[in-house]
Amino acid sequence: MKVIVHPPRSPEGLRDLQKRVAAVHAEAVLKYIAKLPCPKEQKMQLVSSIQNSIK
Repeated sequence: MKVIVHPPRSPEGLRDLQKRVAAVHAEAVLKYIAKLPCPKEQKMQLVSSIQNSIK
């Protein structure tokens, strides 16, 4: 199968694409954490730790 991708050419389009990719990545990380076999409190600490490391 061949896939043709047309990346955005404008700065606004590129920023929009970056935001969408970041949102998909964040959602994937949250889903992964939700599936971990640990208590809710530990999951919340993990999310908090990730947020602090980003800042």
